[in-house]
Amino acid sequence: MSKLGDYLKIKRNERNLSQAKVYKYTGITNSRLCKAENGADNILRAVELKKLSILYDVPIVPLFMMAGFLDSSDLEEYQSGFKNTSMLNSDEKNHIQDQINFIIKKKG
Repeated sequence: MSKLGDYLKIKRNERNLSQAKVYKYTGITNSRLCKAENGADNILRAVELKKLSILYDVPIVPLFMMAGFLDSSDLEEYQSGFKNTSMLNSDEKNHIQDQINFIIKKKG
């Protein structure tokens, strides 16, 4: 099994949903869901993961990361709140963090 497959199966079972019920609510066939839960890579499309995230009441970003649609570098700019941070090297990022820490310390 894959990490995504294990996670999807756990979440479905936590909700006491059969694969047939998931199909009813999402349109994802039993066959596709079964394959995904058993570790088939790239079987589910992004739109299907979105439907599962809503049905299972889980955040979409971890699902996209487990499926390989996103990795942590894709999120870096959005997590920081600043644009183009992915263009900075680690020394430049550390310098900026030092400046932020200095400003916060002054506010004390």
